[in-house]
Amino acid sequence: MAEGLTRSEDIAFLYFAIKRVWEAAGASGEHAHYVADAICFAHKQGKLNQGLGVYEAIDIALQMDVLDIKATPKVIDDGPTWATVNGNRSTGYWCLNIMADLAIEKAREYGIAIVFGGNHNDAGSFARYVYKAFEEDMMAFSSNNTVPLAAPFGGMFNKLSCPPFDAIAPAGDKAPVWTSVALAEFYDADVAEAAIHNKPLNGKWLIDPETGELTDDVTNYARPLEGYGRVYDCTAAGQLEEPRTYALNMWNEAMTAIINPIGIPSTSMPSIEEVVNADGDDKIPTVGGSYYLCINPAKFGSIDKVKERSDSYVSEIENCPPRPGHDVRVPGSAGYEFLQKGSQTVQVLTNHWDSFFVNIAGRYGLNESRLRDEFGALD
Repeated sequence: MAEGLTRSEDIAFLYFAIKRVWEAAGASGEHAHYVADAICFAHKQGKLNQGLGVYEAIDIALQMDVLDIKATPKVIDDGPTWATVNGNRSTGYWCLNIMADLAIEKAREYGIAIVFGGNHNDAGSFARYVYKAFEEDMMAFSSNNTVPLAAPFGGMFNKLSCPPFDAIAPAGDKAPVWTSVALAEFYDADVAEAAIHNKPLNGKWLIDPETGELTDDVTNYARPLEGYGRVYDCTAAGQLEEPRTYALNMWNEAMTAIINPIGIPSTSMPSIEEVVNADGDDKIPTVGGSYYLCINPAKFGSIDKVKERSDSYVSEIENCPPRPGHDVRVPGSAGYEFLQKGSQTVQVLTNHWDSFFVNIAGRYGLNESRLRDEFGALD
């Protein structure tokens, strides 16, 4: 990250400020904890675009009245190894924590469990939720779908979501096998970063809506939302470069919304612009559906053997001789190492910081100075 685009901050203050602002907006202490905890977890991993800036997504949903900050997610149906949770238009942060805890509890007894969710808004980084299973020596993978942000392979217009996908398995002393990806080439944060800093995307991923030509220049398509620094609309569709990504994206849609009893597929979800401009009965949450699948390997054999195999596997990968000019990296290992270090100082993107402390906090008579004074008074 270029110098001047980030700032170093105390993670404890960041947690306090996020929790305090969401409570000022009307949330309960428990709800605000889940939001602050997940956002700070992303910062501890070094995943800056999944950090403070993602707060904007739930703030926008709140301002547009598609998020009910007073609602509580509820389990509406369940069995020994499965459940369904209705988010009741709350945040995904709260709903996914309920889903994760329930899946882990059921997997502890039965070995495997899946929990579906729906009718909730953004959940931020899914790394936080699967990590809860990792802390219990279990495996989990989880995702939700989104409003349409990508075109079908070879298509002109957005029909697919840009879903986060996280999966983690138990490990011993080495970094775990941990996959944390978006199942599309880019999402709104990438458009915002490119527009704000006048730089191209990392690939020709934009599809001109009139000509179908591809470009990496967001200039003619990026549409900022006033007062925000991460969430941008985009008038161009998103290009999927690989059929493999396309297939995985659609498979994930089946999990999040098609077999999900309360799911809504991305093809029936509104665009960012439609979310902002919706009124009355047209308002629906920004997520169509989610799932959390948890596996408890201790039910099927020795957990110590599982950890030994994981460590042996990762060691072999790490020790593979690299090609000239390349490194051999294990996915997720950098973020895992950051977590293990437990640093109290994290990096925050300045455009995310300014949006939160000026526009969002200011709505409730708060600002950085006042929040620092309140935080300092806790000592």
